[in-house]
Amino acid sequence: MKKINNLFKKVCLWSLVVTMASCDFLDTKPYDFVAPETFYQNEKDCTMALAGVYYTLVKGTVYGNNYSLMFSNTDDLSYFAREFDGNPVKNHGAVCNTHDAANAQLFDTWTDLYDGINNANVLLDNIDKAEFPEDKEYIRQRIKGETKFLRAYYHFLLVQGWYEVPIRTETVTDIATSSKAATPHAEALDWIIQEMEDCIDMVDDKEYDKSPSHVKKTIVEGILARVCLWRAGYPSEGGQPFYEKAAKYAKAVYDSKKHKLYQNDIYAIWKMMASDQYDPEYNESMWEAEFIGTRDDGKYTEGRMGNEIGNMQNANCGKGYGAAFYAGSLILWDLYEKNPGDLRRDLAMAPYQIAANGTEKAWGKTAIVERCCGKFRREWEKSTPQHKNFTEENFPILRYADVLLMLAEAELESKGVTTLAVSAINEVRTRAGIGKLPETISADALRQEIRDERGRELCFEALRKYDLIRWGIYVETISKNLANAIEDARWSNKKANRSGAEGFTRSTQDKHQFLPIPNKELSVNTKLEQNSYWNPKK
Repeated sequence: MKKINNLFKKVCLWSLVVTMASCDFLDTKPYDFVAPETFYQNEKDCTMALAGVYYTLVKGTVYGNNYSLMFSNTDDLSYFAREFDGNPVKNHGAVCNTHDAANAQLFDTWTDLYDGINNANVLLDNIDKAEFPEDKEYIRQRIKGETKFLRAYYHFLLVQGWYEVPIRTETVTDIATSSKAATPHAEALDWIIQEMEDCIDMVDDKEYDKSPSHVKKTIVEGILARVCLWRAGYPSEGGQPFYEKAAKYAKAVYDSKKHKLYQNDIYAIWKMMASDQYDPEYNESMWEAEFIGTRDDGKYTEGRMGNEIGNMQNANCGKGYGAAFYAGSLILWDLYEKNPGDLRRDLAMAPYQIAANGTEKAWGKTAIVERCCGKFRREWEKSTPQHKNFTEENFPILRYADVLLMLAEAELESKGVTTLAVSAINEVRTRAGIGKLPETISADALRQEIRDERGRELCFEALRKYDLIRWGIYVETISKNLANAIEDARWSNKKANRSGAEGFTRSTQDKHQFLPIPNKELSVNTKLEQNSYWNPKK
């Protein structure tokens, strides 16, 4: 990445010390705590505090592992390629839908997202007290915009994950007096949308155009399209008005001409994310959770891309370990096979593993579900030494390909089959090396093509589960479609490849569309009740 991004990461790490008193692992004096009333003096202080708000993105509980992998890769296109034991208290309970409200990973992620929200509230409470030169008041406004957006985004992750959660816009100083009831699902989404809309003209629209680290105008618009699509569908059923909003914001990104699909090499942006680089010409990767260092080089973040999710790689080759917990399902394979020659198949489902001697070992022709997620590959990392488990590989929160597919879907659902809807999906298909759809396509056919195309393009990117939920087909897709695919003769009989997938399909129930509110949270927030998906009394 460019110099500004590396500086941002260093500031981000340092800022934890001065803004987050609860971080046990950074017990550094005299900066283990600085009171807000004395810390926020100038632009530098506010920038450091903003970096602390951003840092939530790269925690292991959020995009480093839990939210991006364990909670979100429970869909029909990927499966947990390990033996199933059905124990809800095991670390991997959430990946097979065997978790319950006592699961430690759920509580850790819940807590860290609310910590990020509280950090944002502290900054918003104090930024106007800081002194900014008159000619830099726009920087104060930008910091406010980024902070408000991140606060809204963390709330969206909570709402998307746990269904109904408290919206917190005030700083929590005493947990004993901060009990708060959950905000109804649709009401919470409406607040998130309004907050994000307020940020559109506050955040930067020029300086950060080439940076995937910072929130900028097109990111706000792209994420707004995602939130509006969620609001339009199940379970809030907002319908037409929110499909129209989603189309509006996706088209704003489209019309900006600031982003394009990377051409000529389908692997390029993934190699860049693995090696801490960015392409300023295409800017396809719009927003990334950016991880830094390998721990062994003295830099600390909690990214597991390439390790827990990624191609299988034996640690003995000296280039880090690829556990390959997630493999592509037969459903994903068949989506690619609908269009022979799709360039994304071997990217998403790596056709080889890395042997102990560091060489590629090809899978056999009949080894389909053995193929592991290929979007994250440790062989593409550049830093040395490589830690066995922790990596600097970035995670894509928003890509332009996603914006194009959201545009196609929102156009279809709000206006019917339009030239723009067909053109948007065809951009993605053309880059993948498959044929264009005709403008004469029916609405039902285009709807299915969009859903299939989102699977082919965005698999393993923490989006499919939530697509299935908002389309209202999550439980049926897992318990019926995936279950049937496992019975196909082409699905491997190896225990590791069958057991986890079978256990997942057996475990999945209606309640698994959302996560249970952690028991520990319910014990301290006396006004909060378990959400209706997990509370049999509701």
